[in-house]
Amino acid sequence: MLRLLLASALLSSPFLLAQQPEKVSQKSPETTPGKTPAASRLQDENPVWASTFDEAVKRAKSTPEGRVFVELRDADCPECVRMEKLIYPSASFRSFMRDKVPVVVDRAGPEGQRLSKRFGIRRAPAWLVVTPDLLLAGRQEGGSSQAAWMESFVNSEKAWAEYRGKLDAEKKAPSDPAAAFAVGEEAFRRVGDAMAEERFRRVTADAKASPQLREKSLAYLAAIALEAQRFDDAEKALKQLLATTKDPALLEQAELRLADVEIGRGQKPKAIARLKTFLEKHPQSPMRKDAEALLEALSPSKK
Repeated sequence: MLRLLLASALLSSPFLLAQQPEKVSQKSPETTPGKTPAASRLQDENPVWASTFDEAVKRAKSTPEGRVFVELRDADCPECVRMEKLIYPSASFRSFMRDKVPVVVDRAGPEGQRLSKRFGIRRAPAWLVVTPDLLLAGRQEGGSSQAAWMESFVNSEKAWAEYRGKLDAEKKAPSDPAAAFAVGEEAFRRVGDAMAEERFRRVTADAKASPQLREKSLAYLAAIALEAQRFDDAEKALKQLLATTKDPALLEQAELRLADVEIGRGQKPKAIARLKTFLEKHPQSPMRKDAEALLEALSPSKK
């Protein structure tokens, strides 16, 4: 919720779905010295599926810019089986997997629950493409048509290429706060909060950064701190934003998020007081319904 409220969008493009096919008899990665499956596999060869998520991460790390394709599957999932039969045998899927290590993860298991929580997966069939350090490169959940799945493959790779372009631009201009902000914003959308936070902190401290970039960076820093339950850090960023911004929307968001800080600290009376002040101060706010709903949920008559 905080990620959606304090950012313009969580992800900028649609992603895809996938499930595990019947395993094809191939050489194990260990039987081909000096080569990783993704690096040596031809486009028309079937990918070698990892048996565990940890194995997939290890193999992806051994490949330049390697990533992990994670199928999150339920025990009873007819749509997963349907996708397996339609998508996995295709040449498009094999091409898509050239730089990725695929693995099936039980959504009900510990690893599946961790990944589902981190990336907001609520139902199967679902798939993720992630870097070894869990930066999101692609995501899709729910059944769809074969054509839509294929389009999502293309869209996810296009968006990933655009992200890589932002990284390149930042490397070419390391002192440019706009380049750092662009990478930080994209990393935030891809659930790479540590990577994003470092850049947003750099922008807020950069005298060359525009007021708008500094203010947006503070809003992102507050969102990251709130999700990590670092309430003092969140409060500091929000109060700094309130002291500097002339943007009415950011100001209202910051005031409302201070109530979230108090809720996180267990200070319900303080949160109620902040919400009442917000409603009195901003009677025409587009976030008024959110504030009213939160105030109702916190009212003493509620359990």
